[in-house]
Amino acid sequence: MSLVKGFDLTQLSPSSVKSVRLTKPTEYEALLKNGWRFGSRSFLARALNNAGQGPRLGLIVGKKMAPRSVDRNRVKRLVRIVHRHFAADFQQLDLVVQLRSGPRDRDNSTLFKELHGLMLGVLNQSVNRA
Repeated sequence: MSLVKGFDLTQLSPSSVKSVRLTKPTEYEALLKNGWRFGSRSFLARALNNAGQGPRLGLIVGKKMAPRSVDRNRVKRLVRIVHRHFAADFQQLDLVVQLRSGPRDRDNSTLFKELHGLMLGVLNQSVNRA
């Protein structure tokens, strides 16, 4: 069993299903234009209530912030893991997580803790906005 800060990674389902992802440019544009923001040192999250389509996740991890594909894929994997953990709480919320700074100087546990705090902040703001 693989545990990371209380998360059982073996019990998480894959998020490659298109119904839980933002896939169209128009979905990203609407969220980036109208969504509310919450940030941390390395990440910026934008969220917007959706029309009952369930919790959906979009990722913006550019080459400018993480030139190596290994780092980009590591960040995306960590974001998906944390988002799956909070998916039940994000019932009607579209979320885009953007990488702000390079992840190369931080280990997985540091990024994981930061993402966990980011998701808690987004969750608190969504409750306040409802």
